[in-house]
Amino acid sequence: MTKEKSSLKIAVIGSHSTGKTTLARMLSKKFSIPMISEAARKFDKEKISNISSKEYINIQKQILDMQLEEESLHNEFISDRSTIDNAAYWIHNCSNNVKDIENINYIDKAIKNIPNYTHIFLLIPEFYPISDNFRDTNIVYQLQIAEIIHTILVMYQIKHYRITGDIKTRFDKAMEVLEQGF
Repeated sequence: MTKEKSSLKIAVIGSHSTGKTTLARMLSKKFSIPMISEAARKFDKEKISNISSKEYINIQKQILDMQLEEESLHNEFISDRSTIDNAAYWIHNCSNNVKDIENINYIDKAIKNIPNYTHIFLLIPEFYPISDNFRDTNIVYQLQIAEIIHTILVMYQIKHYRITGDIKTRFDKAMEVLEQGF
């Protein structure tokens, strides 16, 4: 009996400005499967920066729901971000402004989705953030988010592959993992 090929559901995770979009695009092209773009980019950065804490919390909830909805639409995908990233940004930006039950519900919803990914590729900060008129270029913030993501991975014992190096090296390392099968 031959083993049936599983659908690829790849999450490329990490702090902002680590090269997730570049790697996700390359993998999407290589495997001819859809790339799920970062849900947060559907919101206007200027509007987000000038809203109340309560409105920002609601946007973070929408971002998680959008991520889950988009993933549910595809049998296969490469995702530029994941619910792990959603949880990290929630913890950093929202957790101190909500009741414990809201934190529990948000994190639980994000973590329960993780088994849906066949592969998780973690990109770490290896260079300074570059402005694209959306992402934050504050390196301290970038490193704080990276540390929260790392903590989530360790705390929940989430299997992942740390991918480092230049663009070609990252792609080659991801391909090595994917060629090993499921």
